[in-house]
Amino acid sequence: MPRKRRLHMPGGFYHVILRGNARQPIFFDQEDRELWQEIIEDGLRRYQHRLHAYCWMTNHVHMSVQVGDKPLAAFMRYVASRHARKVNRKYNQTGHLFERRYRAILVQQDEYLKELLRYIHMNPVRARMVADPADYRWSSHTAYLLRTSPDWLTIEFLQRMFGQRRLSASRAYVEFMGGQPSDRIVQLLRDGAADDDRILGNDEWIQSVTKNADMTIPHQTLTEIVRDACQRHDVTEAMLASRSRSRRNSAIRAEIALAATESGCASVTEVASRFGRAHSGLSRAMNRLRDKDRK
Repeated sequence: MPRKRRLHMPGGFYHVILRGNARQPIFFDQEDRELWQEIIEDGLRRYQHRLHAYCWMTNHVHMSVQVGDKPLAAFMRYVASRHARKVNRKYNQTGHLFERRYRAILVQQDEYLKELLRYIHMNPVRARMVADPADYRWSSHTAYLLRTSPDWLTIEFLQRMFGQRRLSASRAYVEFMGGQPSDRIVQLLRDGAADDDRILGNDEWIQSVTKNADMTIPHQTLTEIVRDACQRHDVTEAMLASRSRSRRNSAIRAEIALAATESGCASVTEVASRFGRAHSGLSRAMNRLRDKDRK
């Protein structure tokens, strides 16, 4: 069964989780995280989104992103592919750096946004990397303590949820962070609602959003999907269409076929024809990749 299409709600707040492939590290040193932040800044400017909170862990990232008119998917493809190319080049490695599909949960502002802020900032504490979130350098927690804040981070909106004056809001934030969320809240923020893991809120809000939100996947042509995959894996289309029996190239073709069929822009037959492959072999490889993603 195909996945449900992503929800696009302009102005909506999303909990975004992007993990390393097979839980492998995506940052190996300080320079990698600084590079990632430069890419994030560029992506936010390019796609006109706002980042309200973040935490860069070793093998995954958490973000609270408020989207603009452009859907989140293009921003995520941009930052993930650029970072993967640069890291792979730096360490002379190949293959997937990130999992193929990121998680994005649309979160109701009034019900869960403050809880999401605490969830993101407490990640290093839950992972037992630090005892106090203020001791972890790679999150936005200290910005809410009124310390240094990067220009590309937006804190004013969530800050006002704790108070209208900056100092009193900061004190209220510190008190809130000292509280203990329930296990249920933590699970919901991580996994989304039981009935629909794309969204988290009360029943009335969920019904309204799923009825009115733009649920279409942004239109992308097969040529654009091929181009993005080639850039992400540092290959050429000619290499994918060659008679080589490289397993790596076979996996990339399967990835392209899966993206094309899920978006509805092309069939397996069309993708197979483009690369001079048999429909049956490409279809089997695509189905193996789909099954792997569902595990």
